[in-house]
Amino acid sequence: MMAKMAIVVLSGQDNPSRASAGLHVAQRIYDAREENGIEAVEVFLFTEGLKVLGETDSDLRKLIQDLLDAGILVGGCTNQLNNWHLADQAQAAGVRAEFARDAFSRYARDGYTVLTF
Repeated sequence: MMAKMAIVVLSGQDNPSRASAGLHVAQRIYDAREENGIEAVEVFLFTEGLKVLGETDSDLRKLIQDLLDAGILVGGCTNQLNNWHLADQAQAAGVRAEFARDAFSRYARDGYTVLTF
């Protein structure tokens, strides 16, 4: 059985080096997924990490777009997207809205290894 990884990014402009590290780790794991036996790599944006979607020209926002462009599934909390009026930006970028409780339950049920940044 191949492994699955989820990277939950909780940090944003409050701790940009931590957020950047998480986004870069996601890209590197994705790039080496075949040789390392990784079936799926997913990123979930939550709290401060999700707020980055509202930034138009930040380095963190560009890193998220790079992940999406590479074909990495990026999700974000539906409640927070709606509460912070970021649902349209998320949809336009290709970020999948999902309730955090459902994403986190899916990670547990489906055997994901979860890293948080």
